[in-house]
Amino acid sequence: MNEIFKKILDNLDEYILLIDKNYSIIYANKKTLDKFKFSIDENKKCYNIIFNTQIPCSGCPIFYLSEINPVIEQCVSLTEKEFLKVDYIFFSLDKILISMRFLEKEKPCRSIILNVLENLSGIVFFIQKGKIIYVNKFAEKSLGFNTQELIGLNFIETLIPEREKIKVEEYFRKFFKGVKDEETIIFSLKTRYGKEKIFSWDFFEMFDWKLEKVLVIVGIDVTEFVKIRDNLEIFHKTQTFSEFLRGLVHDYNNILQGIQNYLNVMKKNIHNPTKIQEYINLTERTLSSWIDLNRLLLEYTKEIKEVTKKRIEMVGFLKENLELFQFIAGKNIKIYIDFDYLSAVWIHGDSSFWRYIFLNFISNAKDAIEGEGEIWITLKTEKKDGNYLIITIKDTGCGIPEENINKIFKPFFTTKPKGSGLGLFLIKNHIQNLNGKIEVESKVGKGTTFKLYIPIIKEKKIFDIAKAKEKRKLNIVVVDDSQEIREFLKEILEKEGHKVYSFKSGGEVLKNIDKIDKIDLLIVDINLPDIKGDALYNMLKYKFPELKVLYLTGDILALADFSEENVLLKPFKIEELFTKIEELF
Repeated sequence: MNEIFKKILDNLDEYILLIDKNYSIIYANKKTLDKFKFSIDENKKCYNIIFNTQIPCSGCPIFYLSEINPVIEQCVSLTEKEFLKVDYIFFSLDKILISMRFLEKEKPCRSIILNVLENLSGIVFFIQKGKIIYVNKFAEKSLGFNTQELIGLNFIETLIPEREKIKVEEYFRKFFKGVKDEETIIFSLKTRYGKEKIFSWDFFEMFDWKLEKVLVIVGIDVTEFVKIRDNLEIFHKTQTFSEFLRGLVHDYNNILQGIQNYLNVMKKNIHNPTKIQEYINLTERTLSSWIDLNRLLLEYTKEIKEVTKKRIEMVGFLKENLELFQFIAGKNIKIYIDFDYLSAVWIHGDSSFWRYIFLNFISNAKDAIEGEGEIWITLKTEKKDGNYLIITIKDTGCGIPEENINKIFKPFFTTKPKGSGLGLFLIKNHIQNLNGKIEVESKVGKGTTFKLYIPIIKEKKIFDIAKAKEKRKLNIVVVDDSQEIREFLKEILEKEGHKVYSFKSGGEVLKNIDKIDKIDLLIVDINLPDIKGDALYNMLKYKFPELKVLYLTGDILALADFSEENVLLKPFKIEELFTKIEELF
């Protein structure tokens, strides 16, 4: 290298390296030699000296010695507290000149953007692995917390009210999967003084100075707007209830008029026991209609919040109630249920709520079927504009005339001689209160199909273990500092025919790496005591390029850092483990 050029490099306030295609250090400027304490004559590898690793691709940037492929700027970890920023790299066909500078861990966000965030009239959180790493000053004004009090605390556990934690966790999970149901989400935060404020939130994803994911959420206080909205909803419900009540009063008057007529007839036939008994029976049936109307009124006015606080597993519910449904349908009508490979699916509601819904549909289907027939109940999931369970109830009855299709959900519309016309009206209101919707298709002489779209809380698909056994046998490395977990995984995986190597740390794996000829899958705890799971994976992948990885963790927010298919949340079931392995291979 030209001596004048060397002097220039020696006076630069940056770390300069010249390396060859084998990563051997040819030249280092004075600042680099003073920092890392080595001699050029020692023929050292740059990844041994600078990046503190035995494998070139772990920590050390992968330099492409080609005129075609550019070299990407990146941050490189040296120790737990020191990070290098590779600003730019010049290279020829066989040599690379690297310029580097240190970053300060304590001041990762120093920029003009931070000043903008501090002066926003909305609350801003930076969240990493579930913990708050930054919050702007608006938190003090809005929530009463000093910003430094919140740093390092778990966002959901500290600030989210208990009743909303499941909803927020579910939204976080979907966001990390890349699913965004809506542009904004509304949930509350607890203030320092125990009160709650409602915010409208937007979510963003960015990378920090270590190229690790950070979740940015920006919230606007909408407490007053929500109060106005709730008042409007009460007004709307009052208007709807007024319509409902007018029809109900009309039915009450008819019932009272009928009873009065029967009493008059009985007075005139006081000496005719047969006639009196006939009208006593009519009066009893009329009073029964009154009781039914009162029950419907109570169903309509029941506070829907009580239902939405509860949840039910629908596959188990249908299995438990099939006998009851079949009894209601009668011996001439056969009920069939199709779960579409769902093993479990949770939605809002309780047993009495959903039993009321299904019995209404089955009763209507029974009335529509003349003689023998069938009722099909099917479950299916759909992830379009949200994650929904589609409950389909299909019958082989007489069908609904086209002119009546748009009337069947209106209160008091009925074609039955003894019908109240309130059943489908109430069902539609109940489904809408769950943020669902209902659709109907019908052909005269062919039958009717109702579809209920209900938001899903959680679902599971059936996993066929026999399919897993048909898969090729794998060489698997299991790394976890918990002996119990290691032994459990080794036992069940070996029963499936896989060859399993188990280790308690990343260092133990590296010590024994030369004894392993092939690895297909690494199952590793993300937070090992000596090395991170992803760092170990990168090291092993250099030797085993086709290696796949499955990270174990109990932190749901790890889904922000890794692809969902590569993460298995603890605690997990055997079926979930086998499902993940099947998806990877």
